[in-house]
Amino acid sequence: MSSKITRLEALTDISAFVAEVRASHATLPRKLQQIADYTQQFPDRVALDSITELAHQIGTHPSTLVRFSQHFGFSGFSELQRLYRDHLRSNSVGYSSRLEGIDDVGPADVLRAITQSAVQSATDLEASVDAELMDEAVRMLASANTIWLAGSGRTVAVQSYFQYLFTGLGMVSHALGSNLDQVGKYVDLMRPDDVLIATSFRPYSQATSATVIQARAAGIPCVCLTDTEVSPIYGPVSLLYSEDQFAGFRSLSATMSLALYLAIEAGRQRKEAQKSHFAFRNRGYDSR
Repeated sequence: MSSKITRLEALTDISAFVAEVRASHATLPRKLQQIADYTQQFPDRVALDSITELAHQIGTHPSTLVRFSQHFGFSGFSELQRLYRDHLRSNSVGYSSRLEGIDDVGPADVLRAITQSAVQSATDLEASVDAELMDEAVRMLASANTIWLAGSGRTVAVQSYFQYLFTGLGMVSHALGSNLDQVGKYVDLMRPDDVLIATSFRPYSQATSATVIQARAAGIPCVCLTDTEVSPIYGPVSLLYSEDQFAGFRSLSATMSLALYLAIEAGRQRKEAQKSHFAFRNRGYDSR
């Protein structure tokens, strides 16, 4: 286990555990690598499914899941699953419960709180996202032949906004569906000079996670908008930030602001590249 992460941290903090799994991934036996990949791609299933069901889905034996758990210091699979269940429980509050929490709040105060939450999200965005990674994301999008958009649930709105912006800027983009069974077909359509933009927050979409993982395996560049390094879509060009919330309801203020920024800057870079290209060609004609 990494000296930077203690055994206690890995057993009680899912972020520390995921970081340890990623750090040691290359040294794991192939069967344990399969399990490691699955735990990051489908954290909700790890939390909720039985060890037999998980083994069947991964294509391994229950005993191998136990071995994987013990490799990282857990007494067995049940202890590992408890870590994932605690994480899922802490991030899953039903809408009815959220409404009950604001029974005594007046409409004007609700609107004010929502507005303040949206402003806070947008304000925190600039401080949260790595500027160099944003620049890299813009460069990737500006040079992309086709931009593919992955998202489901509340991030479908982000897909639509991205597509609206890219269409207006004359950039080719396609929004993908959220059908898990179609992921392989979507990825087969992508080419190395394309870029996939994926947006996913807790609780993470299985279809979006699978799309990113398969796209990376196929050599497709990915720009991911997500909340933490625990996210199954986290990778080299991941823009990390969080949305503020009111009574458990999270807005998309920061995400929409980031989408607008990425589209504008990618459009500007593409326009400048085209101008430089035409200027170079014109100089060539003038010299004849």
